[in-house]
Amino acid sequence: MGNSNRFRTLSAAVMCGAAIMLVGAGVGDAASTPAVTGHASSVTSTSAQLNGTIDPGGLATAWAFQYGTSTSYGQNTTPVGPLTGTTNASVSTLVRNLQPGTTYHFRLIAVQGAAGTSGESTGYTGDDATFTTSSSGSGSGSGSGSGSITTTSQSGSKHAKASLRSRTLRVRGGAILIPWGCSGTAGANCKVKMSLSARGKTGNVSCGSGTFSAATGKHSSVRVALPGKCLALVSAASHHRLGATLKAKSTTGSGSLKAHVTLVG
Repeated sequence: MGNSNRFRTLSAAVMCGAAIMLVGAGVGDAASTPAVTGHASSVTSTSAQLNGTIDPGGLATAWAFQYGTSTSYGQNTTPVGPLTGTTNASVSTLVRNLQPGTTYHFRLIAVQGAAGTSGESTGYTGDDATFTTSSSGSGSGSGSGSGSITTTSQSGSKHAKASLRSRTLRVRGGAILIPWGCSGTAGANCKVKMSLSARGKTGNVSCGSGTFSAATGKHSSVRVALPGKCLALVSAASHHRLGATLKAKSTTGSGSLKAHVTLVG
């Protein structure tokens, strides 16, 4: 099957238990794939959460992740679905029993029933992504970041944790929405300043900044306008997907976060 992003004609699309098999030939336009691979999160020495986005386009769409230590993958998560909506849906799966200190490849795959003119199923794959599990006994692996910032109030009796809720950020109207949430001791607050940057041919390019502020138990999305240079990078990126780095720092206590995110045009 290789790393093709779309198969126009499939002689079979078999989804059975924890296995997915796409059999067929013919590669079409990758830009129209409904499967967008995101980043791995909550990476430990033996597990990771795989994230992505599915755009069903109104068609019955089942999905799963392929993963393994090379682009041959070799393992599949249990198929889920079908999704039938007309808007993008964030999807994720926790994979376990990984090897410590190992780099894994993964991608999101989708199968749409009766997507072709002759009624056959059509399979799609997202781009390849990687993450590295931490060594046994250490913290999060590279490529994930902790995903959260834990802070302590000045009194020392209240604790709050601001958490990034998605690493796939959609560009709409020249801006993105960064989803955050706040958890912890009742009455505590999260206040975080953040900035985004991406690497272009001439070095790092600013992709904007913003502030998240909320009491525990609340969540919201911060709107960040993307400067022209950053929008140009998104437009020029493969399939309009641009990797960026989110840096955030608590303004109410100690704590910081550096996470890799994906801007999807």
